[in-house]
Amino acid sequence: MRFMHLWPLFLLILIPIVIIMYLLKQKAVAHKVPSLFLWNEMYRNKESDTPWEKLKKNKLLIIQIFTILVLIFCLMSPYTAQEEAASSNVVLLIDNSGSMSTVMSNKKTRLDYAKNAAREYVKTLSDDTAITVIACSDRTTSLLSGSIDRSAVLNAIESIQGTTLAGDCSGGLSVCQGLAAGNTALHVTAFTDSPLSLGSLNGTIYNFSAPVENVSLDYVSSSQKGDLLTVLACVTNHGSQPVSGDVNLYGDDKLLNVSSYSLEAGKSDVVYFESLDFTGTVLKAEIEANDALLLDNTAYCISSAKKSGKVLLLTERNIYLKKAIELNENITLHETNDPETFSGNATAGYDLIIIDGQDMLPAELPSEGNLLFINCDPGQFFEISENIENSYLTIEDSSYTRGISDFSFGVTSSLTVEQPVWAKSFIRAGKKSAGFIGDISGRKVGFIGFDLHSTDLPLDYRFPILIWNVISELGNSDLLAATNVYCGESVRINSSLNDATPSLTLPNGRKEELSVLPLLFKNTDAPGAYMLDKEDGASEAFAVNFNTVESRKITASAITGNAGENTVVVDATTASAKSYRPLIIIILLLILTIEWIVYIKD
Repeated sequence: MRFMHLWPLFLLILIPIVIIMYLLKQKAVAHKVPSLFLWNEMYRNKESDTPWEKLKKNKLLIIQIFTILVLIFCLMSPYTAQEEAASSNVVLLIDNSGSMSTVMSNKKTRLDYAKNAAREYVKTLSDDTAITVIACSDRTTSLLSGSIDRSAVLNAIESIQGTTLAGDCSGGLSVCQGLAAGNTALHVTAFTDSPLSLGSLNGTIYNFSAPVENVSLDYVSSSQKGDLLTVLACVTNHGSQPVSGDVNLYGDDKLLNVSSYSLEAGKSDVVYFESLDFTGTVLKAEIEANDALLLDNTAYCISSAKKSGKVLLLTERNIYLKKAIELNENITLHETNDPETFSGNATAGYDLIIIDGQDMLPAELPSEGNLLFINCDPGQFFEISENIENSYLTIEDSSYTRGISDFSFGVTSSLTVEQPVWAKSFIRAGKKSAGFIGDISGRKVGFIGFDLHSTDLPLDYRFPILIWNVISELGNSDLLAATNVYCGESVRINSSLNDATPSLTLPNGRKEELSVLPLLFKNTDAPGAYMLDKEDGASEAFAVNFNTVESRKITASAITGNAGENTVVVDATTASAKSYRPLIIIILLLILTIEWIVYIKD
């Protein structure tokens, strides 16, 4: 048996206080007697009638002391923990990704519960067990390796802090698989709310996922129409009950507008803010909701009120694509169906050249500008793997699909490729890619493997958002390679035109001097706006947002499918340890009832 709390032991001081009260209690009562014959006998026995002798005769005192002891025992929350299989080496994988910051009913987070469960688990192990502690999210951090020092293990567990990063324990599991190669006695214990399979490893999974009520702000973006700004924000209800509320829009920390939303369970909606007179830089949308996960209640974006980019579209005819591009007022679009006019250097001055269809490929690819190939094989940069027919493609989670990922659509045919090492996929066809964006030799190259006329994707409300993101990424020729990323992702900062090294102002106001450009800036754990200040007085900015893939997983069960043939799964959201508190409370009530009966009879 173990105890969750030891502080109630200080209540033991109540026992001597109660005894003293009984000792000081006056019990002398005046009686009329016919004779004093027995008075001398009472006098002779007075030494035996001491206060301590009186205490022995007091049933109420005994009951009250026993009541205090039972109350203290109840407040200490006694329980019996499930004993684990003995092992000489144990690895603790503790998930500290964003979803583990979900607040439970008593204001503690899932991570708080996981750390407490890990501490109690350590107490069940033998003193000679070597323990490794690993914190897992998008990054895998080994905090302690093979230690038998229980104090060091408990300190390592306590040092784990929640993060804003997306992820799970899969990275830590890879470490365990390497350790298990030379250690047959290895036992893996994971504390997580994400799906996990230990495979052939021996282990235990403590599952901290449970249904909660949560609303997330998935995405915020802007477009310029004349001198006015239009902003859209995507809101999702991840809970089981209908919700309604307000979205507040701020521009450079000043409230610009408020819009309402009303969502059924599991539904998403786009909230619009139109005709905004804002010429600043940073836009922030915020949900007024006191729900389970606060990290996803705010989203940032950089205002699109900046210089226009030039895009050349080589296409036979593609209304879907043209209309989606024209939604971005910062893009100046030029369209042609004559590819030979724009071979070689004839495309100078365009930030992005879009080649839509194999027939639109010029004899010589443009030597300048970023490139987007749609439903065509350029013959360089990458190799086409195969052409699939009558299949479904999936939009993957990436910085180009913020808030619109994890849905599928049908295509009659699509070219697919093995994802290049220099690119990141955003449309997946099984294990291959049907859409990616990458940087090769300082030039951005994108690929979409299917004809937009051969799919139902343009009919989905997420299509213009997808095209907007892709065009914004590929058409960007600024110092920053991207203006919107997720927490933990790297941002490429290109070489400045005047060779000056800029400084970067973080969301907390701290300035960071950058080294030689270009570089990959990796310190993006904090959500918010990052301002790049150049020596000529100009500035650029990028926004870092919480990845709401974490929001989508906090309401699902973590253990799905096969957790592993040698794996024990513990539902940590219920009483994984048997608590005796309810039984003790019942006993306490019975004692108080007995005390009342004794008091009435006396």
